Amino acid sequence: MKTNRFLRTVGIVATSALTVAGLSTVAMAPAGAATKSTVILHSAGEITSLNSGTSDGNTVYNGTVGSLTGMGFIYYDNGPKLVRNTTFGTMAVTKNTPTDFRISYTVKPGRVWSDGTPITGVDLLLSHVVASNDYSTTAGLGDPSDGDKKPAFDSVSYGGAYGENVVGLPALSNNNMTVTVRFGKPLPDWELLAPGPSPVHALSLLADGKKGLQSASVNNAAKAKFLSAFTSKNTAALKKMGDVWTNAYNIRTIDSSTNKLLLISNGGFIVQSAVADSSMILVRNARYNSGPAMKTTNPIKTVQIKTISNDTAAVAALRNGDIDIYQNSNPTTAAKALLDGIRSVTVESKPSGVYSHMGIRTGTAFGETAPYNGPFAGSSQKAIDLRTAMLLAIPREQILATFIKPLKADAQTMDTHFGFTGSPTHTFVTKSSGVSLYTTGTQEERTAKALALVKKYYPTASATNSVVDVKMWFANTSGLRVSTSQLVKAEAKKAGFNIDNTGVSDFPAKMKSSDYDLTLFAFGLTSISQATATAIYKTDGGNNSWGWGTPELDKIMSNLQSNYLTAAQVNAERLKADKIIMANAYGLPLYQNVSVTAWSKALKGVKPAPLSPQLVWNFWEWSY
Repeated sequence: MKTNRFLRTVGIVATSALTVAGLSTVAMAPAGAATKSTVILHSAGEITSLNSGTSDGNTVYNGTVGSLTGMGFIYYDNGPKLVRNTTFGTMAVTKNTPTDFRISYTVKPGRVWSDGTPITGVDLLLSHVVASNDYSTTAGLGDPSDGDKKPAFDSVSYGGAYGENVVGLPALSNNNMTVTVRFGKPLPDWELLAPGPSPVHALSLLADGKKGLQSASVNNAAKAKFLSAFTSKNTAALKKMGDVWTNAYNIRTIDSSTNKLLLISNGGFIVQSAVADSSMILVRNARYNSGPAMKTTNPIKTVQIKTISNDTAAVAALRNGDIDIYQNSNPTTAAKALLDGIRSVTVESKPSGVYSHMGIRTGTAFGETAPYNGPFAGSSQKAIDLRTAMLLAIPREQILATFIKPLKADAQTMDTHFGFTGSPTHTFVTKSSGVSLYTTGTQEERTAKALALVKKYYPTASATNSVVDVKMWFANTSGLRVSTSQLVKAEAKKAGFNIDNTGVSDFPAKMKSSDYDLTLFAFGLTSISQATATAIYKTDGGNNSWGWGTPELDKIMSNLQSNYLTAAQVNAERLKADKIIMANAYGLPLYQNVSVTAWSKALKGVKPAPLSPQLVWNFWEWSY
């Protein structure tokens, strides 16, 4: 199920690049099969949910499936340029005053779901349910700003510009094809707030316990039932739907016994089957008419996604013809060298919209019930000093030189979340943010400073006596992450830290857990806006998994989300925010990832993009 992945400006990425999890109840044809109507993609991580809009399902792997199965008003191309999808519908500002800003979204007549049910404006209304804090609260679904209890719809879209500024309920036109949303003021990046369509008739039917696809009359009645529950704020009915939306789509195995109501799509493909941790098969949606037309000559009829976490094994699969496309935004240098030696594939390597980062837990994550009481907890001077020491001991330059410069010789460390290295924002913010503490001097000097901070509270600490136990989580299925963690562990030991770098296999599904102190992971941008990174640093931000946040920081993030600002004002706000972030030692970016894509020369139309979904954004252009 897909609402609008742009309601948030950044999505969590696990450890590598692309797609998702697994499946197959039909025999898998090899990538080099004579039929050439199947594309087999490589996924570095597993698909855990068909709904990437929940806090548990918000991963790039799940999001890739959503991009293949769902189309809405907008998408990013490989520019990256924001493109309006007029095949699906149109949107326009219909009122623009300082206190009344309205946008109308009209679905083009004739758009249908894969079960034949017409798509209407009613299918846009679920986006309001999962993005408006006020609606959730007044409808009795729970207050999304209450970190102690999850709302009925466990959405990552609460707390954003939409929810903070929307006024009242969206208005539905007489013919049910247009939805008009009113905001209390003009909003920057308003195009990114476009509601995504959801098959609300299926949601209603699932909440009522229905099995399998239904007749047109039953579907229409179910859609009307959703609309009634939405407008009347029927708490009981909506809570049942919320349970379905939050939990029912979290399926890793899909076969003939799976309820087909869970698989309804308006994208180019429909999920057919899945085998957990192995593969997924999607087949052409015969009724697809919500996006650009797919190729008619040698078209792609089936997309298969194979989960291969080991980078070397993934390259071997491409070389052997077991997959058609390899993509990784966190590749090993060995893998890149092997790819360059395969004559039958096209290899493209370039900076991506993904960046790797070290994050320190400071408190219980918003919405998590188990308290965090580790060495970095709280805002005391001791906690801040220990976090600062931890960051000082991270050998960022060694990590860069070992893993990234062989792929991009001029790569540099990334020193702020608000802009990639070399951008005007990065240059402006890092001049006075306080990050110089972590960039000045040699690593030996920084580690010595780290040890001095640790010794303030643990006098016996030394390079040979590690006294502060730290549990570090990352995806231990990634060879690159494992190697990086070893460098961090070795350097941090010199500063008195004893790091458990065992990692976990199901990361980032456990990102909000209070069981760890330090994370190594990546963020993948899904859009370009002045609100970039706000979902990471707001207290209730959908991508804030570490308990970060202060009232002042929340105010800055809201300003970036909801107010028209000049470029200079945006950078000034970002600098103010970064000073708070550095003063609290929340974490440090490492580097902008280099994305490597390799695909069979027989496959046409592949155009890797920097933003997520990096590969499948233009599936309709693919052909043999």
